[in-house]
Amino acid sequence: MAGTRALGVVYPLLAVLDGRSVVWAGWVVFAWTVPTLLYIPAGALVDRWDPRLVLRWSEVMRGVAIASVALALAWGCLGIGHLLAVAFVEAAFSVFSSLAETALISAIVRKRDIGNAMAVHESSVHIAVLTGRPLGGLLFGWAPAVPLAANLLMIGGFLVALRGLGSSFTSRDRAPLIEEIRRGITVMRSHAFLQVATWMTAATNMIFQALVIVFIASGVDHGTSPLVTGLVLAASGVGGLIGSLVAPRRGRIASWLGGRTARRPIVGKVTDHAGLTRRGRSTLVLHAWLWVLSLTLIAFTDTPAFFAAGLVVMGAAGGLSNVTIKTATGRSHPDLIARVTGFSRLVSYGASAVGPLFGSVLLMVLGVHLTVFALLGLTLLIASLVTWVRRLRRSLSPRWEAGPGHAGATRPPASRGAAKDAVYEPQQVTV
Repeated sequence: MAGTRALGVVYPLLAVLDGRSVVWAGWVVFAWTVPTLLYIPAGALVDRWDPRLVLRWSEVMRGVAIASVALALAWGCLGIGHLLAVAFVEAAFSVFSSLAETALISAIVRKRDIGNAMAVHESSVHIAVLTGRPLGGLLFGWAPAVPLAANLLMIGGFLVALRGLGSSFTSRDRAPLIEEIRRGITVMRSHAFLQVATWMTAATNMIFQALVIVFIASGVDHGTSPLVTGLVLAASGVGGLIGSLVAPRRGRIASWLGGRTARRPIVGKVTDHAGLTRRGRSTLVLHAWLWVLSLTLIAFTDTPAFFAAGLVVMGAAGGLSNVTIKTATGRSHPDLIARVTGFSRLVSYGASAVGPLFGSVLLMVLGVHLTVFALLGLTLLIASLVTWVRRLRRSLSPRWEAGPGHAGATRPPASRGAAKDAVYEPQQVTV
């Protein structure tokens, strides 16, 4: 994963080196990101195949693509067309690899341990983000071919480690591909928790990317150095790592808070509504209110330090939610894991792509300060909806009482569909 993140820096640098134009760097980044559109069909294909073999061949093909760039550099014949093709192909195989990785974790880990396994996986993602990009820039500074060689070494090591895993694949009947895609989307839409969690995550991803644009624009106005800008934006990765490490202890923390607030009705009601304790416990509701807290801190302060603190809290909330969603997906039917994951990632990554444009439009219309308040208002609206709209709240927290604020209320009898959705309930799933 660190190697993949590093390539996100290396590809545009190679484009500038070869094409002598920043415009070509933008086209290379576009070629590297557009394969996210493949997540849904790739999910259906991965669900047909042995995830271990998908991982092996995806990484081999990634290695071949990267090696072709290294060889072209060595011969001094790297063209921009070659780089565009490799960026697209390598990213496309990365889509297959990431989906197969999620399916493989679910196949080889006992269901009761999937939460911990997904927490470890989420931690590794944030470590890769924090180390991969700086590493890519550092190695490129030594020589353009060095980060490519490092990637090939990491792929080789991964393939060696993969040989130690036995195959857990069982053959299954195959329907036409379009039918399998339709079934995956239908299953995704039929489970309340995953559906609401996916769209909520997409909305917060869009807000985060818009906030990044706001901070960059504010930094330009205030003369913030590029180093400080990079360090502040890296704070979200630190928060994500913290959140993923805390996720397996979420249950114990909630029980401790529940005991501390049991004799304080007002405090207990607040923690229940915020998704922290008792029947109201919900990682996604807590996520929304932590983002409100973070954006409030950012909106009413004007220093990089407070912005970084807000990003740490936002990242921690995101790390907790990612573990929750990954665990819920990992406990779904093994024939559908890649398809459900593919749909979720397509929606969330698509929202991340729209975020910078959304932020830019708000900046042009409102300016820096009003844009932050607009993002705060949008986040507050999301938090209010998932807290007080009963259908949304019960999707994210099925044990939520029939009427908010009535601690003794009981939940109405669950329908057959609701019982089916209970496996995705965030409290039972993650902690």
